[in-house]
Amino acid sequence: MRRLIASLGLLIVALTALSAEPAVPGFYLDQNLQASYNPLGLQLGTKLFYRLPLVEKEGILWESTKIDIGMANSLSPAYDFIGAYLDIEPIAIFDIAFAAQFAGYYDGLGYGFHDLSGYGASFDSAALNSLPSKNATGYLLSAAPTLKFAFGAFAFADTLHITYFDVDGGRGYFYETYANCALAKSDTELYNDCYALLKLAAGIRVGLNDSILFVPSSGYRSHTIQAVGVISRNLSRRLSFYAALTAGTYLEDRYYRYEPRVAGMAGITSAL
Repeated sequence: MRRLIASLGLLIVALTALSAEPAVPGFYLDQNLQASYNPLGLQLGTKLFYRLPLVEKEGILWESTKIDIGMANSLSPAYDFIGAYLDIEPIAIFDIAFAAQFAGYYDGLGYGFHDLSGYGASFDSAALNSLPSKNATGYLLSAAPTLKFAFGAFAFADTLHITYFDVDGGRGYFYETYANCALAKSDTELYNDCYALLKLAAGIRVGLNDSILFVPSSGYRSHTIQAVGVISRNLSRRLSFYAALTAGTYLEDRYYRYEPRVAGMAGITSAL
């Protein structure tokens, strides 16, 4: 699921900024439903935040600058992450998002938290089904700087996600559902996500995505390339809709190499 969130969530943020629309102060609610295949996942994402314009200047580099501060929640059948969220955009071509969240894993729906023997342990569906699951708690800290620009109909965005996990006491190893990989219970994962998109019409972009997941402590890598389609619409002065779809294949992965991968997201953002 980490791929889905990283690939589509901040893409919507980046494309919104690339339109260079002036930041309007006030409270906002963003909710979206996300789903993926390989790995199979479903998640409801929610953000409640206050937006404050940052630089009071005219021009394409400054009109969208802002600070968003509030709460973010990611809820799935396997986990619930909730906590503080901060996104700072000091100039239209760059922003950085931070999060500090409580992590709760639960096995009531047959998923739960799975202990692993080490980085090399199997975590395919058969291996996980043979392991006992349990409830567990912890926290995660993340930072995600994004570089982005637009030239005519072309848009580019690249985000490096840095996430630190400390769960279940910090000792041992576990299957990290959020990223579909093996981690130590106190560990860091890196995820770089790059988009090149072409505007076909107002609110419609298509293009390519290249993404790499890397766990520095183990050397684990997973690499995908995908076609992307994005649509966004203002339904009213205070309500907007967005949706994104990706489809492609894994170039490198322990279990999914050359297998297809599909992910989608649909959501709304409302000014309160």
